[in-house]
Amino acid sequence: MDKGLYMSVAAMRSAEKRIETIAGNLANVSSPSFKRSSSVTQAFDVGAGTNKHTELRSTTSVDWTQGMLERREDPFALALEGDGFFAVETPEGEAYTRDGAFRLNDLGELLTKDGYPVSWVAARGRVQATGEEVTVDGAGKVRQGKDDIGQLKLADFADRSQLKVDRFGYWHARPDMEPKEPTAVVRQNSYERSNAEAIDELVGLIKVQRSFESAANVMKSIDQSYKRLNNAR
Repeated sequence: MDKGLYMSVAAMRSAEKRIETIAGNLANVSSPSFKRSSSVTQAFDVGAGTNKHTELRSTTSVDWTQGMLERREDPFALALEGDGFFAVETPEGEAYTRDGAFRLNDLGELLTKDGYPVSWVAARGRVQATGEEVTVDGAGKVRQGKDDIGQLKLADFADRSQLKVDRFGYWHARPDMEPKEPTAVVRQNSYERSNAEAIDELVGLIKVQRSFESAANVMKSIDQSYKRLNNAR
């Protein structure tokens, strides 16, 4: 019975972790460029002899698959098609995002929606707010009319699983992480949708809830068995 209790508790903890992950995905279904998370549960033995029991461990990973691109009538709405990130300047150093919903400040600097400057390959480019039309090509080269403004900095990493995301959705890399040449193509007048689908997440949530209920019922049955044994005359 002890083994059954261990397994039931471990299964409930695993289900709780998966529910938290799915809830996060559902909350960001409408967030541009959001990458859904998925959890995997592994079983392993703990202890030895009569104390040996099986535990379950859940690990979370990011699904980096491409989100659908949608049209937006805004020259500073940029999306990435393929692998890579826009680099941005934050108080904590360079960070990375796929959310290209940029805007201009009064100085003509390109900023993220949170006010962080977008990184450029060389000197920071400046756009004339009342100037000619701004165009951005697939490599991130920005032009205003016939004038070259500069090139937006793109980045990628060999092992993206080591990236850490902050509460604002920006990814941060350790200094020792190996860079990788990005293959992403910049698409102007577009934004990337979240790759989380509400229907898929809701179906997954129902399955996890059933697993949680099953584990809870097993634990309840074991508890009732203990009570009968302890009250036996």
